[in-house]
Amino acid sequence: MSRAARPLTSFVAVAAVALLLAGCSSTQVKPDSDYAGEPKGVQAPASSAGGASWATWLQNGKQFGIVIYGSSTCPPTVQSVKVIADNQLEATLSPASGGICSADLAPHTTVFTRPSGVTTTSDVTVKLPDATLTIPPVRG
Repeated sequence: MSRAARPLTSFVAVAAVALLLAGCSSTQVKPDSDYAGEPKGVQAPASSAGGASWATWLQNGKQFGIVIYGSSTCPPTVQSVKVIADNQLEATLSPASGGICSADLAPHTTVFTRPSGVTTTSDVTVKLPDATLTIPPVRG
């Protein structure tokens, strides 16, 4: 191998390892719980009027909840959340349950433990398949 090719080969190898490590470093988080309704003791934002999804910190930032509106008999739930950055999450919804669903619009909350490294001191965005939600910083 020529001397000129060695640095290029080394650079390519380092870049490939960095890409692999970056892909492995994102954390996939499963929910702690989910339940019908909105989180107790948390006021829904005005933007949720009309059934818009929203997210909030719970237990002073130890957990967060994602509220999605849908059928009360076939509620939409979040299957997992992937950490993209310290202020960015990406949610995967659970597959539809199938069967007959009521045509009402009811809130359903999915709760997660905050992954280590995710900030509570600035906005955190949560990307859903059809919306992007913002969790404001924890106050106090």
